[in-house]
Amino acid sequence: INKVNASTFSAGDSILFQSTCTWREQLTVPSSGSAGSPITFGAYGTGKNPIIDGSTVYATWTTYSGSTYRATIAAPVVQFFKDGVRLVYGASQNSLNNGEWYSVSGYLYYRNDAGSPSGILVGSDSTRGYNIDANGKNYVTYRNLTMTYAEAQGFELTAASDHLIVDSCTITKAYKDGMALYAHALTNSLIENSDISWNGSTGMAIGAGSTDNTIQGNRIHNNSQIATAVAGLQYSGGIYFWCTDSSIVRNIVQNNSIYSNGVLPDGSWIVPVGIGAWGMGLWWDTITTSDYTTSNISKYNNIYNNFDTGLNLEHATYQQAYGNVVHDSAVAEGIRVGDMTHISQASYNLIYNNTVYGTTIGIHVTGSSTGDANACRGNILKNNISVGSSLHNFVAEHGCENDGTMGSGNVYLYNGFGAAEAYFIGWGTGTFYATYAAWEAATGNCRSAGCSHSVQSDPQFQNAAGGNFTLSSTSPAINAGANLGSTYEMGLDPRSSLPWTLVNQNLYGNWDVGAFVYVLPIALYPPSNLHIQSVH
Repeated sequence: INKVNASTFSAGDSILFQSTCTWREQLTVPSSGSAGSPITFGAYGTGKNPIIDGSTVYATWTTYSGSTYRATIAAPVVQFFKDGVRLVYGASQNSLNNGEWYSVSGYLYYRNDAGSPSGILVGSDSTRGYNIDANGKNYVTYRNLTMTYAEAQGFELTAASDHLIVDSCTITKAYKDGMALYAHALTNSLIENSDISWNGSTGMAIGAGSTDNTIQGNRIHNNSQIATAVAGLQYSGGIYFWCTDSSIVRNIVQNNSIYSNGVLPDGSWIVPVGIGAWGMGLWWDTITTSDYTTSNISKYNNIYNNFDTGLNLEHATYQQAYGNVVHDSAVAEGIRVGDMTHISQASYNLIYNNTVYGTTIGIHVTGSSTGDANACRGNILKNNISVGSSLHNFVAEHGCENDGTMGSGNVYLYNGFGAAEAYFIGWGTGTFYATYAAWEAATGNCRSAGCSHSVQSDPQFQNAAGGNFTLSSTSPAINAGANLGSTYEMGLDPRSSLPWTLVNQNLYGNWDVGAFVYVLPIALYPPSNLHIQSVH
């Protein structure tokens, strides 16, 4: 790869790596393509994707003490793997438990009670910080490549980049982020059909100035593997957008499967201490735009089994989330709009036709716990299903219940929060309702029985326990929604699987509540008007 890094390429050139082969080097892209003629880095031949590997192999070990062994290292090791499994970092070389490791003073220590270390033992060190450095180059395509074991990030923007395509790549086991797109702006780019997983921090982190990007059809899972307050590892999840200057606009995140972020290989959780939010699914942090034409849009994603909130719109204004399925995160919230711990702004967000199931709080809309005026205004939640939560199916508080001081103008209509029961709806901090009528009559709500047009019973999913949230033929959510206009008329086709195909709500009667459209089976009858004619 060094030869590639030192070369100059012309627009339209392809640099192809042989499938099944491995390079323990860093690719630093030397040239830009042009519109219609990108430079392509890809694969040739058959078999597994070529691998750009950031690790060093450690095959020579000597006994240090008892069943602790050591290998000589040229640079400090930040993560260590045996046969592809990330091992636990110990307290010191003299107090390792079986399977733990430690790195200091030119040596790598590893305790293995079964005897001399065996298997494939690799570590990530500072000799290769990234697998691929996009290097500020534009009109570049990366296709069918595997990036693994980076010392810092798998795919890194070290300068602003425009018109990149990352397609059908695997980005895995980086010490920090799988894709670090936050230090510089990424614009007009496409990330699709890739597997981004098992990274120490966030799967994909995107920052200020990033506009007009599409992220679609990816599998983003089992990131947030290292729970520590070390810079670059905290505040993590599957996909994380963050800025403080309203410069993240018009990005689309669609048809991705975002799951098990914060979940370890054995299915357990690490509960982080002093880190803050960790193991989110899809996280928009401090994302504000000027109007709905500049919104960032989260749509048609399958988000499940994440340690923290599935879909989090934190400090968000004029953002849109529709047609998402968020489910089976037993210790986390489903969809959250707002943030109780900061001076918060949670206003003018559109939350439409989502399905939420099996979380602690299904949908949670909240302003500022510090009492900031007008922190929660003009959010519109319509046609959502939120059921099966362990605490509450819906909560609006800190002004989002339209108290007139901290918030106003929030609309909650045509949603389904399941059969009424104790505490299923929260309206204001610490106030809960056990019937729809009592909630509708509350101050700040629509003030009369039935005025919320809610679906007030079990939505009758086909098989919620099996992850099938399509509607049964007798579901009360069918034809119970509001028509939200042509921008939002496409819903999930229950006959498809992720990436879901879409169907137009208007072709099947009135709009349904939830992400899936009920498609009435069409009976096929033999034709009755055929005639046989002899042809001579």
